[in-house]
Amino acid sequence: MAYCVKCGAKVDDGIRYCPYCGGEIPLGQGQYDQQGPYDQPREGTFHPEDVKANKVMAVLSYIGILVLVPLLAGNKNSEYLRHHINQGLVIWIGSLLADILSGDSFLGFSLFSVWPLEMAGGILSLVCFILMIVGIVDACRGVKRELPVAGAFKIL
Repeated sequence: MAYCVKCGAKVDDGIRYCPYCGGEIPLGQGQYDQQGPYDQPREGTFHPEDVKANKVMAVLSYIGILVLVPLLAGNKNSEYLRHHINQGLVIWIGSLLADILSGDSFLGFSLFSVWPLEMAGGILSLVCFILMIVGIVDACRGVKRELPVAGAFKIL
């Protein structure tokens, strides 16, 4: 007996499409063990109910200062949300550092402007943007993956 990765319904082995939601059932991947769809998620994913309930907040975690919304108002018990808030917070702090290095004004003050630091700030800003996009995609897919660099830091 297998389970649909989209809706969690029990389906017979060998069926390609879920009879309840129509979602495709990949062979050998995305299926949960015999205990049930919500008891033991496949390695590298979160519980589907947790993902469904907190997906919007997890996506907000990667959009700059909006990381404060799920940090202050999000579900504190959600492993899924804590994972994405942590990575979003690290990326936001990195983008603030990139702004300072590139000579942009910070809190109304332009600190300094040196060409090599401006270039380093620009590169760091691009890296933060790429990590933000990858994080949003991972949050939408419900994947438990540490982002390069951002995943190494644990703030929460």
